[in-house]
Amino acid sequence: MANHIFYNGNIHTMNEQVVSAIAVKNHTIEAVGTMEEVKHLAETGCTFTDLHGRCVVPGFNDTHCHLMMTGLKYERLNLNGVRSAKELIERGQAYIRDRKLPEGTWIIGGGYDHNLFDDPEIPDGNVMEAISGVHPVMAERICGHVGAANRLALSLAGFDEKTEIPGGVLDKDADGHLTGIMREAALDEFKLRMPQIDLFSAKQAIVTAMKKASEYGLTSMQSDDTDGVPFPLVLQAYRELEEEGRMTVRIFQEVHAPRLPALHTFLQTGLRTGDGSDFFRIGNIKLLADGSLGARTASLREDYSDDPGNKGIAVYTQEELNEVVLAAHQAGMQVAIHAIGDGAVLQCICAFEKAWETDRVDMRNRIVHCQFVDEDMLDRMAASHIAADIQPPFVPSDYPLIPSRLGARESGGYAWKSMIDRGIHTGGGSDCPVESFSPIWGIHCAVNRTDEKSEPPGGWHPEQKLTVEEAVKLYTSDGAYLSFEENKKGTLEPGKLADFTVLDQDIFEIEPEKIKDTKVIMTIVGGKNTYGTAEKL
Repeated sequence: MANHIFYNGNIHTMNEQVVSAIAVKNHTIEAVGTMEEVKHLAETGCTFTDLHGRCVVPGFNDTHCHLMMTGLKYERLNLNGVRSAKELIERGQAYIRDRKLPEGTWIIGGGYDHNLFDDPEIPDGNVMEAISGVHPVMAERICGHVGAANRLALSLAGFDEKTEIPGGVLDKDADGHLTGIMREAALDEFKLRMPQIDLFSAKQAIVTAMKKASEYGLTSMQSDDTDGVPFPLVLQAYRELEEEGRMTVRIFQEVHAPRLPALHTFLQTGLRTGDGSDFFRIGNIKLLADGSLGARTASLREDYSDDPGNKGIAVYTQEELNEVVLAAHQAGMQVAIHAIGDGAVLQCICAFEKAWETDRVDMRNRIVHCQFVDEDMLDRMAASHIAADIQPPFVPSDYPLIPSRLGARESGGYAWKSMIDRGIHTGGGSDCPVESFSPIWGIHCAVNRTDEKSEPPGGWHPEQKLTVEEAVKLYTSDGAYLSFEENKKGTLEPGKLADFTVLDQDIFEIEPEKIKDTKVIMTIVGGKNTYGTAEKL
């Protein structure tokens, strides 16, 4: 029997069926079909909601994001859109002044893209020093792979000219002194040495970000919240929120464990991929094999076209990566590895192949971003059941940079159609707060491969465009597959969780260029509204 029936909709089940009604019993789907087919399931007091012909899709699932960091962004120094080091400094000074922050208070910022500056140099410690010399100051690039700190912050973190961080770089000037710029694992280690947020702040950040996620139609997110935040704190925050009934988005939690000691520490908890409840599950072990394209730290097989002698940063040797991946794989942990450059992607493929050959358990290991590949790499990914966790919004952000960075190699970039045609399981994420976590924007980017101004005309490498159905699957059924939850979510079928999103226009029928203008009217998680009301329909 059903206690809520939604009817008169254009409901895309993503299971080769379009229906008009969906019957819900508590938090699961009881039936789908026409109103005539489901109305007999209505129990006494059943609620009926007229969808007024609106488009309905399974609840959106972001396969890679940083939910807590997105929430914290609203409280920290926001540097999105600054166009110069001078503007960055002014914004930092205003942040301190407006909030009347006393000396010694940490100033943590992020979101700048130095490629937008007239003088595209990465802001260094001197820039942070200009913000303040009496506050510890650290700001990281929008990608999260490069940052800089002033002298006070470096000192408090215990960083000096003798500090060495495996897989990371502390830039030095001609005299051997630290410039304040930190790359890759060095930045990660620095963030761990900063004062940690407390439990209240962590919970507040999660709730803030979940509210925004619901407005975008998200019902599930696969989130890496342990980047600079201890796993026990993250675990406690989510468990308390669930006990308090404040979870409005289902979480599959990625866990940073970059080296064997960290991996063994986590494994001692006894937790494994999939453990947990419908609202919070343990996800994958998260590794980072390289950096970002914008910061020229993505690991390439050949030099950057605009920076001869630089191939980026490989965080691991092949042997180191093989060792960590195999240990996690054999312990029953899915592994997700950030890899953007073709050098890093190739390292990941080799490591996953060895794990697959040693123990053919389908852990659905994935390469996050997987931005630059060739045909052979894709064939090997398909053969070894390696998934791709892509971020469609990266195309409008990155395509202006790619020709200068890679030259003729750009044709191997963001090859999503080639992945799907080979049967490579591919999920769609935002990497928020790097990009907006609106799945509608992500679907637009996957289908059109253009920015907000519809540039470049016809889309960047249009041969890699996805159909609307393929793009929606990235954020629904394929996303569920990556988290081993295809029997619980991702399509609208009886027995699955009643998670779905109501849109103001049918993205399957409109002109592809208009997809980006689509609005979310209502978001339903477990049969309950987390955003919008029936009155808005």
